[in-house]
Amino acid sequence: MKNLKAFLASIIIISSLSVNAQIKNAKTSRVEINGNCAMCKKTIEAAAYEPKVSKAEWNEDTHQAVLTYNPDKTSEEAILKRIAQAGYDNQAFRAPDEVYAKLHECCLYERDHTVAKAEHSEHQAMDHSQHKASAKEHANMDHSQHAGKASANAQLAAIFENYLAVKNALVATDTKAAATAAKALIASVGKVEMGKLAHEEHEVWMKVMKGIQTEATAIEKSNDIAKQRNSFMALSNHLYPLAKASKASTALYWQFCPMANNNKGAYWLSAEDAIKNPYFGSKMMNCGEVKEKI
Repeated sequence: MKNLKAFLASIIIISSLSVNAQIKNAKTSRVEINGNCAMCKKTIEAAAYEPKVSKAEWNEDTHQAVLTYNPDKTSEEAILKRIAQAGYDNQAFRAPDEVYAKLHECCLYERDHTVAKAEHSEHQAMDHSQHKASAKEHANMDHSQHAGKASANAQLAAIFENYLAVKNALVATDTKAAATAAKALIASVGKVEMGKLAHEEHEVWMKVMKGIQTEATAIEKSNDIAKQRNSFMALSNHLYPLAKASKASTALYWQFCPMANNNKGAYWLSAEDAIKNPYFGSKMMNCGEVKEKI
């Protein structure tokens, strides 16, 4: 086993040396490039790659890339320009807006990266005007970023608002109102622009979006209160991590009833700390407790 591990390690080292050996006079540098996911990594590295001339290794967690290139054939600036033209802001260039807009949904990173100034002529080649570090423009940038964050909060606020409407309908044991609120929740899910979400919100949203849609649709399509409440239990479990990741302006309360779900217990979110049980309604209105304030 030890011999096998040593053999595999040697193969990896030899392969790595072989790749670098293809780039003569190899020079390396570390740069910052915006992006979100594995699809971004593939696009960024493809844009940087030129046989025997340059390559990049980008880390989706740190947004850092290691560039390896032949300085006689290309430059760090030229590589970063190609990456920007592929849709990814970096420390030297900002991607053209129309290229960024065509990226896949999951690749629409938050554009809050500070792009370094470059020569005016090169920015013209990218169909993008040069940013000047004037106090007035910095103020405008700050205003734009705050507006973007406010927009992100607003669209997630609509998600929670419609979820709470479903909860209130179930508290009242009103199947029609629950279905109507669930329909509104589905519509608000469709309006979320992932590119405007903060990184943590985006990561959670990608995991829970489909589940929210599935359970909300089940509630909308059913006129059986028991089935609606069962779907609401799963819906609540999807909303909880989103509530934790979101920087909502109003508090939410994570509440628990030990007798729901055939005495296995079930959770839900509420806008108030007072217990109003969506799983039993008037039969056991006050059954439950607050487990966490978010």
